[in-house]
Amino acid sequence: MHNEKFFITAKVRGVILHEGKIFLSKAASRSGRGGFYCLPWGTLERGEGRKEGLRREFIEELGVEPIIGDLIYTQEFVRPDGTTIFDFWYEIRNSEDFLNIDISTCSHGFEHEHVWFYDEKSIFDADVKPDHIWDLTKEWKKNSRKFIQNT
Repeated sequence: MHNEKFFITAKVRGVILHEGKIFLSKAASRSGRGGFYCLPWGTLERGEGRKEGLRREFIEELGVEPIIGDLIYTQEFVRPDGTTIFDFWYEIRNSEDFLNIDISTCSHGFEHEHVWFYDEKSIFDADVKPDHIWDLTKEWKKNSRKFIQNT
């Protein structure tokens, strides 16, 4: 029998759409990671539920309490270090509350270089992750009640 340890991490992300654009964060570059655009996210803490963790992360990093809607997408991937990541995306229903945020006033705002609403025609100075985010958001916009799942 193998006595290998393995790690599983659960992440939560918020999908915020406003006037056809999606809210993205440029993750701050630290420790060789970051520097790309993605949905705002966070890692669950021990014993924390997904919606509870998403709410905590949004308040800490963006200063806005999200109105969390449906689970709209899940994905699973394995990092090069062998950690399995389970990613849960939730609809955020109060998009207008994200129009005038100041991450410099948030306890964990330093985790982002900047945040704003973008579409796929926007000019980016770094990669957007995951690279299929535009296809997913188009599908979701067509039928926002549809549960989209990727396993």
